[in-house]
Amino acid sequence: MPVPEEKEFVMRHCFSKWYTDEFGPKEIRYNIPWSMQLYCKRHCLEAYLFCWKEGSGWSIDADYEVKFVGKRKSFGVKGTVRFDGYESFANHMLPFAKANSHLVNDKWKVEWRIKINKMTGFDDEDSSGNKENDDINLKVKEEKFEVDKKFLAENSTYFNNLFFKSSDESGKTEIELEDVDPQEFKKFLKVLREEDPIDDESVEEILKLADKYDSKNALKRCEEFLIDKSKKPLKMKFNAAIQYKLNKLKKNCMSNMESKEDIQEIAEEDARHFNASVWKELLQKALSLD
Repeated sequence: MPVPEEKEFVMRHCFSKWYTDEFGPKEIRYNIPWSMQLYCKRHCLEAYLFCWKEGSGWSIDADYEVKFVGKRKSFGVKGTVRFDGYESFANHMLPFAKANSHLVNDKWKVEWRIKINKMTGFDDEDSSGNKENDDINLKVKEEKFEVDKKFLAENSTYFNNLFFKSSDESGKTEIELEDVDPQEFKKFLKVLREEDPIDDESVEEILKLADKYDSKNALKRCEEFLIDKSKKPLKMKFNAAIQYKLNKLKKNCMSNMESKEDIQEIAEEDARHFNASVWKELLQKALSLD
């Protein structure tokens, strides 16, 4: 049957460079299971999108775009495909030399965008899923952000509970978020999607929202940035480590305290969030500097 309304969806997954063959999770789009795969051959990577519709006598004609998303730029290829059997798939090969330029933290972020043009052998119930089930508008003051619910839920415990466990919000097409700045939220979304890198200008805002929305992925990336790249002062890093429970960052800060003056500067900050254990570590560090 022709598709009466636009049926489009996006799937994203980050694949580790250390695996030669890795599948992403199965996801339901329009009541059909799909999954992604990244397969490492000798000289190239091969990205797959599988349609796991069972049975025979059906087909899906679609346009696609597959992207390798890097920190500053992406590489994408467009094409057309027909899915018409069990384990039917679309695929694209990318030489390692080009793929490695899009590595981010030893991972390849792959994105498939699918636009379904025609579905044959489906009844209305089979294909009744629609984009509204996948996407939702988040209203932040006067701005609205259209987001993929599943992607945001995978990266945030708060949004997972909001979208899929809260009976009050279930079925809504728009939800208003309170106590957040629209520009900060926009930056937070871009960092989650790995469209923008974390930098010294944004890291404190990202930490705040990552903690607010319980995004372990964003917290981990902020921690890695503060350890490896940030020029922020030691006292800011240490306070962030304690406030957001970033143990690797705390350990790094302790090793970088080279004088009692460093410790004194940290202790002079508003340190109400320091517990007895933190003060004990600081005291032991000060004594070791004698």
